[in-house]
Amino acid sequence: MTDHAVQPLGEFLAGRRFPLEAVALLTELDESTVSRIVNGKARARPTTIVAMSTGLGVGARRMKAMCDAAWQAAHEPEGVR
Repeated sequence: MTDHAVQPLGEFLAGRRFPLEAVALLTELDESTVSRIVNGKARARPTTIVAMSTGLGVGARRMKAMCDAAWQAAHEPEGVR
């Protein structure tokens, strides 16, 4: 899978019907941290990526790619999407 084909984290979670509260519980992260990453307001740190990939049963590289895609989507210039 190439970088441009990776779905943002929010789409992945919505597709699996994971509310942020459940993600926070499964990953042992603060719900606000998860929200900021999903909305592209913060970049995920390596330890956060590992916690999310472990808690959600997703490979770390895939989780990093989804987190990066969320960041990119939030920071694209208007009209590019």
